Amino acid sequence: MTAMIFDTEPLAGVPEIRSGVRALLTWDDGRRTAVYARTVFGRDPSRAAGADAVVLRDETLTLSRTHFELVPLSPAGLAVIDRASTNGIRVVRADGAVPVVPGQQTVLRTGDRLELGDRWLTVEVVR
Repeated sequence: MTAMIFDTEPLAGVPEIRSGVRALLTWDDGRRTAVYARTVFGRDPSRAAGADAVVLRDETLTLSRTHFELVPLSPAGLAVIDRASTNGIRVVRADGAVPVVPGQQTVLRTGDRLELGDRWLTVEVVR
């Protein structure tokens, strides 16, 4: 039997292990994006401190450089914030459409459709 040696030093360059997925987004082109933490989206989103950034394809230029932000709510839930985008955001749900007021949080529900410029996505909030 051989002795096992354990290295207790932290590993350099290893990404942090995150808690689970907070939301799954399904885009108009069928692509899916998992949201783990506060995340900004746009054609060339500003890299906010403590936030992930997702670059969106937009040949028609109807999306802003930094169009919107998704913010996980505690203990479970998700909100969208319009980051002063040119063409805005609408949340479409079974009981009607809700415009997102720039700078204010709008709580999202599973099945909501976000319309932004010529793009759209559906939201699945993971609890």
